[in-house]
Amino acid sequence: MIRELVQAHVFVAALAFLLDRLLEKKLKAAKLPFSPEEALTHLLTVQRRPRQTSLAPNTAESRRETNTGGRILSALRVGFMEPWKPKNNS
Repeated sequence: MIRELVQAHVFVAALAFLLDRLLEKKLKAAKLPFSPEEALTHLLTVQRRPRQTSLAPNTAESRRETNTGGRILSALRVGFMEPWKPKNNS
């Protein structure tokens, strides 16, 4: 049991390290002056909220972000994504 927990911990730590390096490379390639930690802090400003339109109230959603958050998302090629919804197996 302990061995499996240690292996899982090492796997998660290695995965986190690789994702951190990937984020760092993407930020450098986009010439953005942020460390991965700073970029993640800026991404905390991104919010998803319902948006009402005069043609279809309560049907659209928008993403609000700071200019910096938008530049980081663009560098990562992350667009507007629908939230994950579990499948209904009924």
